[in-house]
Amino acid sequence: MKIIILIIQLCLVYSETLQEAFDEAGPYENYEKYVILESNSIYTGGIGIYEGSVFIDCNGSIIDLEQGNGIWVYADEYYPSSLDIQHCIITNSDYYGLSYGGSATGNVKNCNLINTNFGLKLFDNSDINVTNTIFAYNNTYGIGIYTEFPIIDISYSLFWDNVESDCMENCPG
Repeated sequence: MKIIILIIQLCLVYSETLQEAFDEAGPYENYEKYVILESNSIYTGGIGIYEGSVFIDCNGSIIDLEQGNGIWVYADEYYPSSLDIQHCIITNSDYYGLSYGGSATGNVKNCNLINTNFGLKLFDNSDINVTNTIFAYNNTYGIGIYTEFPIIDISYSLFWDNVESDCMENCPG
């Protein structure tokens, strides 16, 4: 038992922020930022993406949002952006795990969005594909769609014990 506690403490002491991993990442293939996280590691904090194409592969690592904002993507006609994210455990946000707004696009694959307010929030004309993802124990919704225009394609995903409801369209109204 003492060994497990020591390992957890060491992981917390030596954890890197998601922002640091993002800043250190370079381009690869069609992505302007290609972020590969270390498996079985804990990354803290969220990031904001407001231009460019980004790929994040967590390799099963945890992104602990530490009760702050999550990972958000916003795009418009002058600054297109996209986020493809996979194999992540995203947790502990008072607001959202992932948020796409404007004309942002992306793919969410093999992720767990757990213990946030909203697992995934969609705004405006965002266009998202969600595959094999778990939305569990979120304080409000697994997925909240805030306008009538987002496009979301969900397949092979699970919703479990989200407090208000699993999904809600036109959340503010």
